[in-house]
Amino acid sequence: MTKEKQSKRHQATEIIQLFREGRSDQALVLFEKYGFRKEFICFAVTRGIDYEDASDLVQKFIIDKLYMKSDSIEHIEYARTWMYMVFRNMINDQGRVLTKNREVSLDEARDQSYEEASVDKNQTKSDCVQEQLKIFRDKEPKHAEVVDYILKDFDVEEVRLTIGRSYSATRQFMSQCRKKFKPFLERCLEIDE
Repeated sequence: MTKEKQSKRHQATEIIQLFREGRSDQALVLFEKYGFRKEFICFAVTRGIDYEDASDLVQKFIIDKLYMKSDSIEHIEYARTWMYMVFRNMINDQGRVLTKNREVSLDEARDQSYEEASVDKNQTKSDCVQEQLKIFRDKEPKHAEVVDYILKDFDVEEVRLTIGRSYSATRQFMSQCRKKFKPFLERCLEIDE
């Protein structure tokens, strides 16, 4: 487990604990300080919600879920996982369609062959990975969601709790997601930095 990963887990646990203790002002300060607002806005934006709606959704998440429902977490050590699971459900409840903030409509994206797409040699590897993740998200949304969790350094147990599968089924699905995403990443290896 990396130090950053431990830190994010610890930070989420600390925030939830403060909400539980009724110290919401301190919890909100830490939510901002630790970058969770930005992280959750980015999470929503990558799922097709525009920035302003994502910001509003995060605010609603803080009030309706963190403040009001933080006592419902059974295992506080999984606070970060709980936060992502609840926030993802809020996005789904809004009935958002992944068409906002797209350069190409979904119909055009489906028609465009992945093999025809070329990599811009002037972009960075990080930009290439993000671009390939967008293409992958359009083609394989359920697999892309798990790839997002993997890139955020979630372990198998955290992913399992988030997607609602058994431990072994989650390990197998994570492996399938990595294998499906690998050809997309290979295009980025052509870039020299």
